[in-house]
Amino acid sequence: MILELGDPATLRITNTEKEVRRGDRLMPSSEEEVAFNFFPTLPSELIDGSIIAVLNGVQEIGQYDIIVISKGKQDGLKQGHLLSIIQKGKVITDPFHKNKNELVKLPDQEAGIALVFRIFDRVSYALVMSASKNIRVLDRVQTPEK
Repeated sequence: MILELGDPATLRITNTEKEVRRGDRLMPSSEEEVAFNFFPTLPSELIDGSIIAVLNGVQEIGQYDIIVISKGKQDGLKQGHLLSIIQKGKVITDPFHKNKNELVKLPDQEAGIALVFRIFDRVSYALVMSASKNIRVLDRVQTPEK
């Protein structure tokens, strides 16, 4: 319910399905139809983004979770695009280095595959189709290697 027009406007939330916190943004709802008859394809453009949120707010993301990624229509993403989910390599101390405190970064590893199903200008929703490792917010998403 709009209490006061302006920028920003003042609203009263009368019904929610999830927790609302200070700093959350309200967006106008869209009656736009989402097409669910698309085929999985690889992006023709190089995509390199990150997971910025997960629906349902879980800590670890797994198969069939819905993620929000930092790339959208303006980056060339389309419905049906498949993206690799990349887990950052950990930084560890190398026990065999002459300097026992020497840090080494382990290689990044593919942790899963996501299917993009809803596109906005700068972000997208994707379904995690497979997960071979624990996936977390801030893990990378990128065009799969062929």
